[in-house]
Amino acid sequence: MQAITPQEFLSRNYQNIVFAGGGNRCWWQAGVVEVLSQHPCWRAQRLIGASAGAGIATAFATGRLQESLITASERFNATPRNFEWRALLKGQRPFMMPRIYPEWIGSFLDEIDLEKLKKIGLKIEVVITRPIPYLPLTLSTLLALGLYASEKFWLKNFHARLPHHLGFRAEYLDLAQSVDLADARTLLLASAAAVPITPIHRVGGRAALDGGFYDSIPLPQDRQGDADTLVLLTRHRADLPQMFTHQQRVYLQPTHKVAAINMDCTSGTKVQLTYAQGRNEALALIG
Repeated sequence: MQAITPQEFLSRNYQNIVFAGGGNRCWWQAGVVEVLSQHPCWRAQRLIGASAGAGIATAFATGRLQESLITASERFNATPRNFEWRALLKGQRPFMMPRIYPEWIGSFLDEIDLEKLKKIGLKIEVVITRPIPYLPLTLSTLLALGLYASEKFWLKNFHARLPHHLGFRAEYLDLAQSVDLADARTLLLASAAAVPITPIHRVGGRAALDGGFYDSIPLPQDRQGDADTLVLLTRHRADLPQMFTHQQRVYLQPTHKVAAINMDCTSGTKVQLTYAQGRNEALALIG
């Protein structure tokens, strides 16, 4: 990892923008891109997102980031708890996030928005994780969760390695190529299918897990574009500079821990603070 200056950061032409996963921490990305997209360094032709990062990328592409921000903030402020015990008694999933997430997607992706994505020429690649072939889905899911925790919190690998070696595979799907709105929304839901909190969705007739289970920081499949790639992280790491290069790619991370908590859906205030942090840090970066 090689630290770079703001001047070096802004001298690049970013054609590939990666939106790492991170749940509500991804609101930092929303604040960043609203500002950074106004600078000449922003030459985006392709947005690549995993999990909630794919949602933020889509909301940006449809021009409805502000509507998505308002929807999330209002819905979270009206949600007193993340876990509803009474739902268990009814045989229902007790987590609140799966009830809110589809509504949030609807705030920035409707029929008109999908048609817009098909016309603008900006490619949005949504990443999903395919389970291990021939392994029971439940076992494959448990392995994915264990590997995710091991990579991020124990081994602290920057990019995940273990899922690939065990048979998991990442699949990149162009959102604009979705057959219809239902398929497009399902793809975004599947990319953020962080079981057991959320249910597993099916894409193309097959089970799809959270895109972050393979790698929460998805890289462009065409590695020749690395020099034109900007990776927007969501988790602050004190051992890394705010801006740095790695294998020609440029990475940008929050200057400090964001207020929002990954899967918490009870505080719209923290969402707003995280978004504001992203905006302020981008404004400071471009001067």
